[in-house]
Amino acid sequence: MGPASVLPWPGMPNAILCITGSELTRGETRDANGPFLATRLSELGVRVDEVALVPDDPALLAAAVRRAVERAEVVVLSGGLGPTADDHTVRVLAEVFGRGIHRHPEAEARMRARALARGYTDETIPANFYKQAEVIEGAEALLNPVGLAPGMVIPTARGLLAVLPGVPREMQPMFRDLVVPAIRKRLALEPPRILRAKVLGMGESWCEARVQRLGIDFARAEYGISAKPGELVVKFIAHRREDHGYLDEVRRLLEGEFGQDIHVLPEGLTDASGAPLDVEHSAIVHALLLASGITLSTAESCTGGMISKCLTDHAGSSAYFLGSVVAYHDAVKERLLGVPRELLERHGAVSAEVCEAMARGARRAFGSRLALAATGIAGPGGATAEKPVGLVYIGLAAEGPGGEEAAVDRSLFVGAREMVRHAATVRALDLLRRRLAPR
Repeated sequence: MGPASVLPWPGMPNAILCITGSELTRGETRDANGPFLATRLSELGVRVDEVALVPDDPALLAAAVRRAVERAEVVVLSGGLGPTADDHTVRVLAEVFGRGIHRHPEAEARMRARALARGYTDETIPANFYKQAEVIEGAEALLNPVGLAPGMVIPTARGLLAVLPGVPREMQPMFRDLVVPAIRKRLALEPPRILRAKVLGMGESWCEARVQRLGIDFARAEYGISAKPGELVVKFIAHRREDHGYLDEVRRLLEGEFGQDIHVLPEGLTDASGAPLDVEHSAIVHALLLASGITLSTAESCTGGMISKCLTDHAGSSAYFLGSVVAYHDAVKERLLGVPRELLERHGAVSAEVCEAMARGARRAFGSRLALAATGIAGPGGATAEKPVGLVYIGLAAEGPGGEEAAVDRSLFVGAREMVRHAATVRALDLLRRRLAPR
C-alpha cells in the first residue's frame, strides 16, 4: 500500500506557471523555463501545482491567466513580450485586469540607447521596436538586465503575478534577482529540506516494496520515486521546520536497507550559484576517480563510447582517463585488445570470457590501474535464444595486491536500443562507484 496523499501540504503557498509560445505547444521547441521556475519555487517553499504551455492565442492566454490567478498565490507568466504580432501578453493582461497600457520611460530610453549604439537612427528604428517597453498600468516594472523587454509584478487577490520574457537567459536572472524578493515580501515562506538518493541495480517495484517496509512516516516527509534506464531516484521532502531533522532518520533507514545499492545525493535541488545540482552518475564517479588518483581506460563494444563520453564530459577528467578502444568488430577486439581468437570463436563476442579479455587488454594497452569493458546486444537485431536483446557483460580489470584481478557482471536490460545502451553505461559507472567508494 502506497503512502497516504499529503498534497496540498497544509499552509504551503502554491504556484501555477504559464509558459507561452505556439512553438512550444507544437513541439518545435522544448520548454526550459518551466523546469527552471518549478525547481526554484520548490526550493523557496512554494508548491508548484501546474506548468501550463499556452499557444500564442489571446483568448486561450486570457483564460489561462484568469484561471491561474484565481487558484494560486504565485503565478509566473513567461513569454509573449517581444515586438512581433504574435506577442500578445501585455494586451491580454490589460484586458484581464481592466487596465491601460503605457511605455515605461526608463525601459524605452534604454532600448533607444542600445539601438543608437548599434548604428541605427531614430528614423530607422521600426515603430514596433518600442512595443517591448510596454507595461500595464499599476504594475511594478522589472527592468531587463540582459535583454530589452521589461517584466512586471502585478498584485492579485491571492498573491502576485510575475510576468517575464520567454528567453531563458533573460528570464532566469530577472526571476532570481527581482521576482524572488517580491515573492518573499508578499508571502510567508518556509523553505523545505530535500533528501534525494539514487538506488541502483533493481526495478522500481522492488525498490518501492523495500521503501514501504521501512515504516517511514509519510505525513512528515513527502515521498516520491522516479525511474530512468538503469537507475532510480527516491526523494523525501520535509516541508515543516519541525520535521527537518526527521530526514536524518529517513537517511539512516535507507542506507541500512539498501547498503551499497544506494548513493545519497547532495541535499537540495540547486547549488550555491543557483545551477541545478549535477546528479548524473558520471559526476559521482568523476569525483571518486579524482579523489583516488587511480587511472582508468575503457574498451567498449555495444555502448559505442558512451562510457568514455560520460566521464570526459567533466572538466578535469584528463587527470585519470587515459583512453578508450571502441572495439565493435571482432577483428578490432583481437588486434587492438589482444582478445584471443579462440575465445571469440568458442564463446562469441557477447560473453563473460571475451568481456574479461577486453578489460584486461585495455588495461594492458593503456597502462591504467583500472579498466572497464562492455559487450552486449543492444538490439533490435543480433539476438539468439541464449543471448537475447538487452544482454550485456561489463568487465572490470584492476591492479591488485597479488597481481591483476578481473570480474565480469552480467545484466539483462529491457527497452529499445538506446535504453539498453544507456542502462549499460550507468551499470558500468556504478560498478566503478562500488569499487572506488570508501568502505
